[in-house]
Amino acid sequence: MMKRTFYSLFAIIMLCQACISQNTVYASTDMFQLSDPRINVSAIFFESHTTVTINVDLANSVVKYAIDGSPVNQNSKVYTTPLKMTESAVVKAKVFHPDYLESQEVQIEVVKIANKRVIKEMVLSTKPNDRYPGLGSAGLMDFTKGSAQFGGDKQWMGFQTDTISAELKLDENVEISQVIISALTNQSNWIFAPGKIEVFDDGKIVGTTTYPKSDKETSNSATFLSVPLVKGNYDKLEVVVYPLKSIPEWHQGKGTTPWVFIDEIIIQ
Repeated sequence: MMKRTFYSLFAIIMLCQACISQNTVYASTDMFQLSDPRINVSAIFFESHTTVTINVDLANSVVKYAIDGSPVNQNSKVYTTPLKMTESAVVKAKVFHPDYLESQEVQIEVVKIANKRVIKEMVLSTKPNDRYPGLGSAGLMDFTKGSAQFGGDKQWMGFQTDTISAELKLDENVEISQVIISALTNQSNWIFAPGKIEVFDDGKIVGTTTYPKSDKETSNSATFLSVPLVKGNYDKLEVVVYPLKSIPEWHQGKGTTPWVFIDEIIIQ
């Protein structure tokens, strides 16, 4: 009798488990998004070439990329070997897999330097905040890129002011046509890209650019701000950077003075 009761209970338990299994709903793999690819570069600033590598961890995934400014999609080029870059470019990448949602698009910008010796001397008229003094003027012309971990990186100079001004003494034998400011966007830490940059030659404006996207919500990234100049030979220029007047309304720090972080001033 006890054996018969035991087998009956066992049969009922197994039947219940079978019913539960039949009604269990498993999440489809296409509901899961792939992790972003990791982009590494041998040098952000380069004279002849730099090498970009893109890594992922998931088997059977495909990395696609673009260097022409277009977004990455299924029709983009497939990454198979490291990219040898010989010109300035924004490298964008995304991971695809047949069973999962595609990753977010990530990017890195590399800058070709025409002549590293154009700037002979730099004098900052604006003092950085004591918390982020950087390496002084020399750190703004050493072609060393600051990291995303700005708090412990001495390459970054941090400012909380209405203008940032630097006087550059140049090799007047070199024709130039562009100024590039290497900055940081990290809005979660109240660091915003500048809103405008002006370049003066003996008090006369020879280049100016505004950046409407500076006050828009964007992801944390290195930011290269280019100012086209009246092409010519200059022995001295003044570069004036104008931060946003205040943090925009959509941000928790709205109305307060934003930080501006700069690690390089480049003449092309």
